[in-house]
Amino acid sequence: MLDPYTADKIKNIIKKQADDTRSHICYGVDSIENLQYARGRLSALEALLQDIKNLQKEDNDGNTD
Repeated sequence: MLDPYTADKIKNIIKKQADDTRSHICYGVDSIENLQYARGRLSALEALLQDIKNLQKEDNDGNTD
């Protein structure tokens, strides 16, 4: 698995992209198509963060056996 520094760096980048997407949804969407796209992007980023957390948890649980 990734070292903790690299995993945290990846998570921070994804969180920044999710925050930027949230701001875009609130202030920059000019059509329903753009809103749907931004919502899909945000959902994908949040799912990716959850997957990373789950993998880290599995890795940590596996190390304690």
